[in-house]
Amino acid sequence: MTRSPVGFSNFPAPISGLLVTRAARRPSAVIAASLFAVASVVLAACGGGTSSNNSAAATTTVYRWGVVGNRGAITQLELDTPRAIAGIRGKVAQIATSNSDGYALTSTGAVYAWGVNSYGELGDGRLTPYETVAVEVDFPAEVTITSLPNPMPFDAGLAIDSTGHVWGWGLNGVGDLCLSGLVESRPQKLSLTDVTVATGARTHALFDSHGNVYACGSGDAGELGNGSTASSSTPTPVVGLPSGLRVSALTSSWEGSGALFANGAYYNWGYNAAGQLGNGSTANSAFPVRVDLPGAVTQVFQGGSGAKNGQTVAILQDGGVWAWGNNDRGQLGIGSRIDSDVPVQVHVPRNVAFVRVISGGYASYAIDSSGRLWAWGDNGSGQLGTGSVTHLAILPVDVGIHLSQVSSTAQNVAGLGVGT
Repeated sequence: MTRSPVGFSNFPAPISGLLVTRAARRPSAVIAASLFAVASVVLAACGGGTSSNNSAAATTTVYRWGVVGNRGAITQLELDTPRAIAGIRGKVAQIATSNSDGYALTSTGAVYAWGVNSYGELGDGRLTPYETVAVEVDFPAEVTITSLPNPMPFDAGLAIDSTGHVWGWGLNGVGDLCLSGLVESRPQKLSLTDVTVATGARTHALFDSHGNVYACGSGDAGELGNGSTASSSTPTPVVGLPSGLRVSALTSSWEGSGALFANGAYYNWGYNAAGQLGNGSTANSAFPVRVDLPGAVTQVFQGGSGAKNGQTVAILQDGGVWAWGNNDRGQLGIGSRIDSDVPVQVHVPRNVAFVRVISGGYASYAIDSSGRLWAWGDNGSGQLGTGSVTHLAILPVDVGIHLSQVSSTAQNVAGLGVGT
């Protein structure tokens, strides 16, 4: 298994060892209740969660499982059951993942990260092979983070602060962080302002800024949504989206992009070889296309981590769960392994209501109304969390853990425990 997607042959070799001594972290600060209220709104828009307990002493268990992949000689252990991450201090409000790392935002605005760090993905000023214990991302002292985009770009991190600015760090190989440097070991501020939601995957990122959607990075499959397949290291407007409607969520996958609007309309664009756009074709689109669904969408998430996979799962206003795209490993949850270029209904277990859905590489996940985690699709790296690495699941299976949030990118999975 390799972590480098197609087209990354010119990226620099990973760097090991200590490069920069981490600067002293800002002193702890008590965040005003009004500020945390703003964070709660942003987190809700991004699919994150909040807590009523703001105490820095309180803790919430964050789990990881699956595998984040390989980086040359760096090989991570496959975990086929959820395992707690150590090192996080404070009450966790939101989690997110990239292909190689996990991230946790606390109620006081601090961000913790774990996983591969050969390109500065952990944002603590170092370039080290791999960290199994969470480290704190080193933001400037005056910065308070209120939201984490989910997922993150390839080998990189993003965060939105309380003033609406976005910070990026890690690998910026095709300008996907909208920055000029190739590797940023500490967070750097992007030029965009008034950003409400963001997302990233492979080598591109999306941002809602001043009510408009912008994209940076690779445009190979039209994922920038500007009518072109050219790349851009500066924010380029996505064209063809409806005007006058608020964007409630952005989502992304390998060369894929999507935007959900407050009225429940969902548009996507980019890569479409397996019907990922849900429009009855397999042709890529450099312009947004609206997905025809039998009702308004309340939540949607794209998955996929390579040229031969990619799928989307969505919850509608009536509670129905629909999916489309690649189904080679059963990741659509329809009881078969047949791709679908139009939305099809996921087989939700009887007397179960899914309230949150996420999709990773070849697997999909849902949390039900009682907090139980369900998973379906590929399990070759233990990413279903069921204690095995040998079986596919073409229908949702009960993982046996209760979570308030789940995030997955490629074969990397993270979950946020329920309670304190």
